[in-house]
Amino acid sequence: MRLKDKWALVTGGSRGIGKGICIGLAKEGCNVVLNYVGNRAAAEETVGILQDLGVAAEAIQANVGIRADVERMIAEATASHQLDILVGNAGVVDMQPFLEITPEAWSYQMDTNLLGSFNIGQVMGRYFVDNNISGKIVFVTSFNQEVPNATQGVYSISKSGIKMLAKVMALELAEYGINVNTIAAGAVITDINKKQVEMFPGLVDRLNKIIPLHRWGTVEDMAHAAVYLASSESDYVTGSTIFVEGGIMINNGMMINVVEE
Repeated sequence: MRLKDKWALVTGGSRGIGKGICIGLAKEGCNVVLNYVGNRAAAEETVGILQDLGVAAEAIQANVGIRADVERMIAEATASHQLDILVGNAGVVDMQPFLEITPEAWSYQMDTNLLGSFNIGQVMGRYFVDNNISGKIVFVTSFNQEVPNATQGVYSISKSGIKMLAKVMALELAEYGINVNTIAAGAVITDINKKQVEMFPGLVDRLNKIIPLHRWGTVEDMAHAAVYLASSESDYVTGSTIFVEGGIMINNGMMINVVEE
């Protein structure tokens, strides 16, 4: 097992990609602190799955967009064990055409996605440095960090910001032996993009044609990349992005949010 006896904190870990990453880490022997913001039942269900895999697991509520919440969560998580890995996965999207974006929608997405990544990245980075831990930090972004989609402007901007945040962190934390990378996820059907699928009829089938591998991604696909970046196998990888998107970047996104006549 590549991560036996390590401890990871996974934000947004109760459902979707975060849940899949938690399970992938656990299968490699990693103990998990699962962060959630509101759905305690889903978090406890995921904790049970992880424990059934033979690892220690616990859930801590915190809104990553609130600095005090993040500091409390890290203090609570590290009171009884050392954290070795951070997977920043918490994220939200609000589908709005550019001319209809509201200040509230901007703040909602930026506070969780970009500010949340900064909060958790800086607090964990300081923890690693203060405790002389050669930690691994992984942020889950999206191929939208490179290619915007219609109605997903703020989301795309926030993900692009996380990409640069990770590069800045990788540059300045390298001397402490801390690796910082991102996973640019492709199309994966989770709670976060159900509205997108509903808004654009035929999107699932259209993407299956556009994506060179002719299928949507799975949470397991994302978990495989996270395990690699969390393990010693990626010790010489930092400031990089792994695109786990079936090759859709080859087609440059192809204006996926289009309703066929």
